[in-house]
Amino acid sequence: MIDLTGQVALVTGAARGIGRAVAHKLAEAGAAVVVSDVARQVEGLTYGTATDDDLAGTVAAIEAAGGRALAVPADVRSHTDLEAAVRAAVDTYGRLDHVVANAGVASWPQSTWQATPEQWQTMIDVVLTGTWNTVRAAVPAILAGGRGGSIVFVGSTAAVKPLPTIGHYAAAKNGLVGLLKSLALELAGDSIRVTMVHPGGTGTQMTQNPAAEHWQATAPGVAGTLALPMPIHRMEPVDVAHAVRWLCSDEARYITGTEIVLDAGATLR
Repeated sequence: MIDLTGQVALVTGAARGIGRAVAHKLAEAGAAVVVSDVARQVEGLTYGTATDDDLAGTVAAIEAAGGRALAVPADVRSHTDLEAAVRAAVDTYGRLDHVVANAGVASWPQSTWQATPEQWQTMIDVVLTGTWNTVRAAVPAILAGGRGGSIVFVGSTAAVKPLPTIGHYAAAKNGLVGLLKSLALELAGDSIRVTMVHPGGTGTQMTQNPAAEHWQATAPGVAGTLALPMPIHRMEPVDVAHAVRWLCSDEARYITGTEIVLDAGATLR
């Protein structure tokens, strides 16, 4: 049984999907969780992004199960917003031990070279710079706690094998791999572990909307690339959350700089 009692976690992109599942599982293990999300429509995206009600719903679900959670709206593109989220964690719960950098977006141009400058910049700003902003805000608080901790990036199988037409997404997720390796080496002496999970296609609002479904059905080569060798239709957010919770726990106390692929075997093909 994983026990995170007395520990505090910050989860970005936690209003729904993988982030909500991660926050719930961390709280279930006893951690106090600060959940953050942009909680408004992100400009230029063709699907609905999280709302204040979604973020409040994450807190309500955790509290209904007997856990502790605090919602702090934050746009990961803003270092100031992330500093406020970290400050709220420390002010409310006294410390910060774990960070799960999950916030992300998706868009589906006809090809990588036809992505608009806005699509490219939003992807890099949210996925790559947003993760860096999260780490930059959180590391001082984890260091101040004096007992180490963990940082988990939520990546993608797009950083493991090619996916047609979404090179901007792959570039951002691959950028996280480089960030992971450097941070893991730099923070090892302070017992702060940095790891990464690469989910395959997971049932979230980001992947279950008309634009995403049109891309999966029409972009050349996508259907075969996403096919799962294991006999399941798709993974669910809780499948990713279980792995993240384990990486935050003492059961993974010497695991750092590592990438874990959760894809039911899709990258084997």
